[in-house]
Amino acid sequence: MKKIILSSVIFLNGFRLVSQEILPTSIFDHFNQFLTKEVVFGLVDYAGLSDSPENLDSLVNQIANYDLKGATQDHKTAFYLNSYNILVIKQVVDRYPINSPMDVKGFFNVKTFTVAGETLTLDAIEFTKLFAPTKDPRIHFALGCGARSCPFLYDNAFYPDKLQEQLEFRAQLIIDRPNYVYVVEKEKKVILNKVFDWYTDQFEDNAGSLISYVNKYRFYKVPNDYAIEFQEYDWSLNDR
Repeated sequence: MKKIILSSVIFLNGFRLVSQEILPTSIFDHFNQFLTKEVVFGLVDYAGLSDSPENLDSLVNQIANYDLKGATQDHKTAFYLNSYNILVIKQVVDRYPINSPMDVKGFFNVKTFTVAGETLTLDAIEFTKLFAPTKDPRIHFALGCGARSCPFLYDNAFYPDKLQEQLEFRAQLIIDRPNYVYVVEKEKKVILNKVFDWYTDQFEDNAGSLISYVNKYRFYKVPNDYAIEFQEYDWSLNDR
């Protein structure tokens, strides 16, 4: 009897291993493998990708043909966040060497890509596919726009089943960094990244004020009576 049970366990374990091996890797795993390899401290190896674009082009093709039918909102959001970040890289690589995404006319609002069967610009992904259905300003901390003042590009993919935790982590990480939120106590002011200026209405709708939004994620709170200034934006390419 013991031998029979043991054999069954071995068979079941073997079946389980075979099943795992033949399961296709999800597009989110492909996103993750690419970002882990190509992104270091928010900087991208554009030169290397220009020389060997095969993996990038494969991802762009997967993005174009991905089927979102029946997907949950978190699934869609994770897909569009990753797609945006990959397509920014693709557009830079296609025109490399450049000094800034702003060197490319219409980088965000003219150039189109096929995304899950639709023709979309980067702006359309950000505002129509990401913010419009969620009203979640945390997405702005998850998008790497190819410039050094952008919330730095994450070196891991966003996953549907981890999305809310990942977005919280990103917001916390960005808002705790002095190059995004810098408090000048002597002058009673806080200097915020330009993202807070561009999307003031979204942050205020979420928390009542910019300072209230920032304080949702800061251990050391910013006094509500502090003046607000915005940093100059560095549009130079996040190249390494």
